[in-house]
Amino acid sequence: MNIKDFNEALYASSNGVVVARRKNIVLPLLTLVAGVALLVANYLIENGTDANNLKSALVLVGGALVVAGVVLCGVRIFGAGAPYHTVDKCFLVQCQYSFERGQQDTVVKAIESGDKSALENVGESNIAGITAVCSFSPRSKFCAMQAFAYEEFVYQAITPLKITE
Repeated sequence: MNIKDFNEALYASSNGVVVARRKNIVLPLLTLVAGVALLVANYLIENGTDANNLKSALVLVGGALVVAGVVLCGVRIFGAGAPYHTVDKCFLVQCQYSFERGQQDTVVKAIESGDKSALENVGESNIAGITAVCSFSPRSKFCAMQAFAYEEFVYQAITPLKITE
């Protein structure tokens, strides 16, 4: 299993506690509506030398909000979804830690014991020879962790998926 399959393994091994769910589309829609409102306000302002800067600013900000709203709506509608904890009724927070190869034993011990704080206390590195992925619920003690090693241009699992509750 490689690092891209972490979420699928989490869904399969959590017995329905963690499922893929898309985030709410209300905020991207409000961004889109705000952008359109600014563009309409630009249209309603009369042309003149005093209003040219205001009209330019409205077009710039309104256009940026429209583009951002459309992109965010597309991601929220057609995206793969994020891990959602059905018991806590919240999305899981996902962290990724990078370590050097020499820290592999320490990282593996922290993950096998299911100790998220021990994993956070291991000194991180800019060189990602070993990567640990951790998904946890902000409302409970649910935590899923797994370590990966960079081998032959792909991250390969060096520990099984560890889920603690």
